[in-house]
Amino acid sequence: MTRRRALQIGLSATGLACAGLVLGLGGLRATGAEDDGKNPEGEIVRQVTVLGILATPGGKTSDSGLSEVLPQLKQLLPNHSFQVLDVQSARILTGEAVKCELGHGYQSVTRLVRPLDENGKVQLRCELSLDGELQFSANIRAPINQVFFCERPFLSDGSKLLIGLGVRR
Repeated sequence: MTRRRALQIGLSATGLACAGLVLGLGGLRATGAEDDGKNPEGEIVRQVTVLGILATPGGKTSDSGLSEVLPQLKQLLPNHSFQVLDVQSARILTGEAVKCELGHGYQSVTRLVRPLDENGKVQLRCELSLDGELQFSANIRAPINQVFFCERPFLSDGSKLLIGLGVRR
């Protein structure tokens, strides 16, 4: 089975996971989360959402769960279709990470480096591995309540992997 076909098989199940991104970035908070972004011990906690997206050139349809970020995606990569590979979201402390399984041995790990810097941004470290071997690493300074995308070539057909990062208090 080709990589492309195997990816297509798993995409329909990710529609539900994509709804998690929309809800997570849309303002819903985990039950019991404090409004000031701190846990009961006073440590700063951030809701980090990581979204793996397959961008295919010349594609015509995109996952409906991406409606809130689709204009941004189309501006980033015009004339592409966008399919969700995985979505994960968690409330994490400094040093903790959110992992996304992207298929075919690819995994994204996003670690909270600093919950708030002097410019009001959250510092994250995003790494992409293939079968445990690091392929890409980037330090990201992301504003709260905005989605940031990292882009990497993915398959030999010209498709790209986008890793979307969103952070809430």
